[in-house]
Amino acid sequence: MKHLLFCFLSLTTLVLTAQDKKPKVEVSGTMGVTYEGYGLNRNPTGWTGFAQRKPWNQVRFTFQPTITTPKWSLPFNFNFNTTPTNVIGPYANIGKQNIGQYITNPSNNFAFNPKYKWAELQLGTQYLNYSNLSTGDVGVFGAGVDLRPNVWRIKFFTGVSQQGINFFSGGPGGSYKRNNWMAQLGMEKEDKYALLFNFAKGKDDIGSVTTPPPGILPQEGFTMSVVGKANFKGGWYFTTEGAQSIYTKDLTLPVSPTSLSQKPFLEGNTSTIKDFAAEGGIGRKSKNFDIGAKVKYLGAGFQTVGYPFMQPDRIDYTLNTRFNAFKNKTNVTASIGQRVNNVSSTALKAKQFIGNLNWFSQINDHWSVNINYNNFGFQSNSGLNPYGIKNVSNDFGVSPTYTWSNTKMAHLLSLSYNYSKYDERDVITGLTTSNNTHTALLTYVPSYLTKDLTPDFSVMYFLNKLPGFKTTLVTLSTGLALPAMKKKVQLRGQLQYTFSKNNTFTANNNFIASCNVDAKLSKKLTWTNYLSTNYFKYGNEILPNGANYLESNIRTGLMYRFGK
Repeated sequence: MKHLLFCFLSLTTLVLTAQDKKPKVEVSGTMGVTYEGYGLNRNPTGWTGFAQRKPWNQVRFTFQPTITTPKWSLPFNFNFNTTPTNVIGPYANIGKQNIGQYITNPSNNFAFNPKYKWAELQLGTQYLNYSNLSTGDVGVFGAGVDLRPNVWRIKFFTGVSQQGINFFSGGPGGSYKRNNWMAQLGMEKEDKYALLFNFAKGKDDIGSVTTPPPGILPQEGFTMSVVGKANFKGGWYFTTEGAQSIYTKDLTLPVSPTSLSQKPFLEGNTSTIKDFAAEGGIGRKSKNFDIGAKVKYLGAGFQTVGYPFMQPDRIDYTLNTRFNAFKNKTNVTASIGQRVNNVSSTALKAKQFIGNLNWFSQINDHWSVNINYNNFGFQSNSGLNPYGIKNVSNDFGVSPTYTWSNTKMAHLLSLSYNYSKYDERDVITGLTTSNNTHTALLTYVPSYLTKDLTPDFSVMYFLNKLPGFKTTLVTLSTGLALPAMKKKVQLRGQLQYTFSKNNTFTANNNFIASCNVDAKLSKKLTWTNYLSTNYFKYGNEILPNGANYLESNIRTGLMYRFGK
């Protein structure tokens, strides 16, 4: 930790020196340090029905400046904690992390991306999106480059996406260390065309753990894809991507003469599978109207380490549109389509409606309304279970808003109602249960035109029903924000009371109070403070009856802003 603090102070000194001595060097961004304290009192003494949710003490450092000159830029992105809060920390029985474990801990972020003209060096934790079927939502700690000379694209990155965690009883399960690399080669001209070849690989290190996690197999996967894009006159466009993956589900199994392989990238064994995926879209965009169609197919055996939770064995068809009407007072974005699951017929095929709508209309000077609808779901093959996973959610919401004003005040009154229906199938019995939720929220915000006061008031009603269980919840909330000391201090207070009831049990009661105090110590230095208390008293749904707890949080920190 001493070395990290030394580096932090050295970099800060370097930045400030460059800012003072070289007028052509511009520095923007922020840096800061924050302390967080957590307290928990449970009643009766010795009751363990509510667990600690945060470390008792936590210190966070932020260092995010960007040094810019006419020829190059130097962005930093360092966010780190002194106390680990995930499996790399206390859950893995690691008392003191070494420097490698610390900087690769997912609760920390160390990224350094110096740029010079068309060249970028990528160091530390990076979330790199190459394409929809190769890699995009996995954070990797490592090093790489992003080179864009003229229309050419040359990218490469390698590193570790997860650490090896030994299994121990009562822990989260453990994991193998996974090494990744990814690359992209091709050419692209913004808003004109693109032809890109992507490669992504991940491999678990069997020797990274001494106590293998039960139920988790060491795996290896390689994916390659080609992306094509073209934009034409009149707003017409075309996009496509085709991909092939080869994936080994268990590296401990033996190699056989019939094993699938993709040498030199991957040598398969008896658990290796190969499959492909593709997507394509065509449409037209204009100022007030868009229309397009998209198709996506994912084979039953398609897997990519860059999107580990992508649902395979499906085909989606969607029609998408956007339009403005009535002199831009109405804006609509919508899509409609169908998803076909279990295309390989390893289980019964299932068709699912895909729908999305967001409609906003400014009816007149006072009234506006927003309507939204979403349908989405997930279904998998049967696999080891008699019935595959199936869950489908339908959400509908409507939010009218009314505003009015006079010479002294402006008023906003908003009502939002949302209905959600969630159907889930039991993978053992095949029975489907429905979870229905109604939520209504009424909000009133008066704004004083002659005073620096900003109050708000809200009431929320929530009702959730599923077979054999019913939850009712009512929340009352109010807040007030105002400046002080010639607007150098910003104050914000919030009070909230919640009444909740499950089935026929007596009600639970929850009271939350919070306060923000932000003081501007200088033009660039701000002192931020946050205090909150959370008191929750249970009814008779748990033992002992009337059990309660009191949580307290305190957060204080200094934030310095670089630049003018």
